[in-house]
Amino acid sequence: MAAGGDLLDAIEFYYPALDHYFVTADAHEINLLDTGAFVGWQRTGLGFKVLDPATAVANVSPVCRFYGSPAAGLDSHFYSASPIECDQVKQRFPGVWLLESSNVFLVGLPDPSNGHCPSGTVPIYRSWNGRIDSNHRYTTDPAVQQSMIARGYIAEGYGSPPVVMCSPGTNASPPSCTVVASDPAPTVGSSITLSAFCDGNATSYMWTGCTGSGSTCTATSSSTGLRTYTVIGSNAVGPGAPAIINVFWSELPPPPVCNVSVTTNNDRPAVGSLAMLTASCGGNPTSYQWSGCNSNTETCLVRGTTPGAQSYSVIPINSGGSGPPASATVNWQTSASPPPGLCSQYPSILYSDLPWDFVSVHTSAYVDPPAFAWNGVWVIKFTVASGASSGSTGRLTVSEFAGPATNRDATLSSLPCDFRPTDPSGANGPLSRSDGSTTSNDFFIGPSGGTPRLTPGQTYYLNVRNFTSTDGSISCPIELGRCDALLYFVP
Repeated sequence: MAAGGDLLDAIEFYYPALDHYFVTADAHEINLLDTGAFVGWQRTGLGFKVLDPATAVANVSPVCRFYGSPAAGLDSHFYSASPIECDQVKQRFPGVWLLESSNVFLVGLPDPSNGHCPSGTVPIYRSWNGRIDSNHRYTTDPAVQQSMIARGYIAEGYGSPPVVMCSPGTNASPPSCTVVASDPAPTVGSSITLSAFCDGNATSYMWTGCTGSGSTCTATSSSTGLRTYTVIGSNAVGPGAPAIINVFWSELPPPPVCNVSVTTNNDRPAVGSLAMLTASCGGNPTSYQWSGCNSNTETCLVRGTTPGAQSYSVIPINSGGSGPPASATVNWQTSASPPPGLCSQYPSILYSDLPWDFVSVHTSAYVDPPAFAWNGVWVIKFTVASGASSGSTGRLTVSEFAGPATNRDATLSSLPCDFRPTDPSGANGPLSRSDGSTTSNDFFIGPSGGTPRLTPGQTYYLNVRNFTSTDGSISCPIELGRCDALLYFVP
C-alpha cells in the first residue's frame, strides 16, 4: 500500500489514575509522554502501523482527532477515519469535542457493509468505555478487544466483529486468526459460539469440530471432557495457519438448595407492614420462582393483607434444574404489637428471623422507613437446631453495606435489644459483645468448648445498634436516616 518510509508506528499509552488509553503517531507527543512531560502515562507495549499524514497514496483516509474538553467533564481523545463521523462529531458536540486535526495520520477504511479491510491491511478495533468520561481504546489485537468487551466496553465500527479502520502494511500475507468462546466453561448439553478474529482481511473460514462456515460456528457436547476446535482463515493470498481453542465441557451442576429468612419491623408484624423474604442459596441459582410473593430475585417484598399465618416459598433454578421449594411463614397481626424483650427503650427495630443454616441478609433491601434506623436496633433471631453437634462452632458477622463505615455494638443474648453489660452466664446481660465497623460474635454448641455456649433447641438474638462504646454516642449520622448493614450467619 505504501513505501516503507511512509509508515509510522502509532504507540499506545495508558494512564492508570483515569483508566484511560491514548494512541499517537506524532514523534513529538511520543517523546513528551516517554520523558514524563505528561505525568502518569506509560507505554502498554502495543500499537499499530499508520501512514504519515503527508503521504501521497490512493485508497487511504485521513484520521480526524478530537479532544474532549475538561470543561465538559472530559479529558480524552477520539479518532475516526470516517469523514461522515468526523462531521457528525463537530455538528453534534460543539464546544464539547474540540477538533485538533483533520489529518493526524492516514489509514485504510473498511467496507461499511461488512467491516472487511483491503488486502494487505489489518483491522483496527475500537472499544468505548461507556462511561461519562468517554474514553476509547484502539487495537489491532482481537484478544485485547475481547478483553475490553469482557470489562464492559462497547465495540464500535462496521461489520461483525466491528472494525473502524485498517492498518496499512508493506506486504500481503495469509490471515492470522484467534478463536474466542462465548462461554469458556460450558456445561454438557448447552451451546456455545466460537468466533474467529483474523487479520489480513479473511474472506473464508474452514472450521473443524463445530458447525459454521463464516467467522463464527456453534459447538455443543453430550459428554464431559476437553474438546479441540480449529479454524483456518483464508484470503486472496491463501490459507493461514490453523487457530486452535480447547474447551472443557463440564457436568451440569446440581440444582440449588435455599433457605428463607424473614425481616419485618416487629417480631409480630401488623397487616399492611412490609416483610422482606431473603433466599440464601447454594448452587448459584440463575432465577427464582416465588409463591405468594412477586419477585424473580433472591429478595422478595410483600405486605400482609389479612391477619394470620401466611406461608411464602421460593423455587431456585440453575442450569442443573429446579431445586426443592424453600419456605417461611409470617404471622400477620391485626394491629401493631408491643416491641419484644427490651426493645421498648429504642425508637424502632428491624427484626430478622433466620433459619439454622448458612444465611446472608442485607438491610438495604428493606425499603420501608425507618428500617435499620440511625438510632434503632437490628434484632436477628435464630434457634439452635435440636440436633446441633456438641462442640461445634458458629459465627454471626455484621459489616457495612452500601454506606459509610459505621461503628456498631453487637451483642449475643437470649433477649431482643439486650445491650446491658456483658454477663457470660447470660442471666443478667448478653453472653458476648463485639464492636467495630465489622463485628463478629462467635459461639459454641453444648457444654464443651469455649464461650459463649449455646444450647440446642434454644432461641437467641444477635442485637446490633449504630453505637460507639468509647464515648457513648450514636455512630450513624442523623441526616442519613439509616445505616444499612450486611449479616453473614455461619452455624
